[in-house]
Amino acid sequence: MDTEKFVNMYKEFLHESKTERLCSNTIVQQLQADGFVDLATMGQPKTGNRFYTVIKGKTVLAAVVGAQPQKLRIIGSHIDSPKLDLKCNPFYDKENMLMISLHDYGMIKPYQWVNTPLELHGIIFLRNGKEVDISLDSPVFSISDIPPHVARDQMKQPMEEGFNVAQLNAIGGCLDGNDKQVSIGEKILALLKETYGIEKDDFACADLCLLPHNEPMDVGFDKALIGAYGQDDRICAFTSLQALLGCKEPKKTAVCFFVDKEEVASTGDTSAQSFALRNFARRYCSLFKAPYDADNLLEQAEALSADVTTAFDPNFPDKFDATNHACLGKGIVIEKAGAAGSGKFRANEARAEYMQVIRTILAENNISWQTGALAKLGIGGGGTIAPFLSRYGLDCVDAGPCLLSMHSPFELSSKFDLISTYQLYQQFFLS
Repeated sequence: MDTEKFVNMYKEFLHESKTERLCSNTIVQQLQADGFVDLATMGQPKTGNRFYTVIKGKTVLAAVVGAQPQKLRIIGSHIDSPKLDLKCNPFYDKENMLMISLHDYGMIKPYQWVNTPLELHGIIFLRNGKEVDISLDSPVFSISDIPPHVARDQMKQPMEEGFNVAQLNAIGGCLDGNDKQVSIGEKILALLKETYGIEKDDFACADLCLLPHNEPMDVGFDKALIGAYGQDDRICAFTSLQALLGCKEPKKTAVCFFVDKEEVASTGDTSAQSFALRNFARRYCSLFKAPYDADNLLEQAEALSADVTTAFDPNFPDKFDATNHACLGKGIVIEKAGAAGSGKFRANEARAEYMQVIRTILAENNISWQTGALAKLGIGGGGTIAPFLSRYGLDCVDAGPCLLSMHSPFELSSKFDLISTYQLYQQFFLS
């Protein structure tokens, strides 16, 4: 494999996939270019047939039919990332400034999103029903903070009080002496009306967000790392997509589940807790002359919950279990108990028999890997879609690379781990 070519493909994927809608579109474009067809047009499946379906523009399921079509191997990843959503009534005037009122999406540290350029992305519907796509990386927007000269009290406060989510209000414009409008709100709404046809009440029918204005780039003297927004979890979406595209005639039907809403506990109609996977399995089974039982098909399936975990941070060594943490550059991380905190609360735990299946794939293909844990017990915990996959009765384990600065506007991954992640996903589908 040409590592740098693969890395550049990944960077381009991140550039094109800054929201779950954009990521879904990118995935579908690559699937179509590789010969995948809409599930609705499928006839009697044959080994090697390639098909996909899209759910409400935010979730994608794709598959390559295997020589044993009654057996599934599933890789599930999520394509949403933490961001700042515009509220339904997002604008308000403050002196001569237009402010944009925002709602945090996913678990973030508010202070990390301050004093950094932000892009506007999403869709909005006009009164006449026309859909308007918006992708603005110039001009950008910004959330201001007070300078240290007047921040003596603020700097003594706990971090979550020094800058809290209620203060995540971005600057959207400024009225100056050349403007003839009465207010900055009038000025901006007139500009939006002229440019896009947008009226004030159209924002109630919109999915718009602000996210970091940065491009994927190499990090470190040796360029061993990649820095970018949204690597949680689009690094797993990209690598599993490439693994699926490389499948021609797998032994078992290979399925990729690119899902939305993981960052808000997998709630909603495009999430892993929805019936999207079950419905997909039923539609797949119905294509055969002697249909398979979808519930049994899922119960007998094998899956990877493809998600990232935390990498050991040298600046915060006390947050990690000294003998059970993952490190950048040591390969894909296999987490037996997922992102469990104390007591393995709400975690999916893979059984030993399935861990042996995965270890065998790794060993037989000489793939670099490590075990790991999100953090030291008692520090905190997180979640993945593993519990929602395993509820069908299938075997599932969390497997993905580790990241530094997870959920920040600039996450760090290892190029070596990117490759080892792809290698496991590829061999999982092919073995």
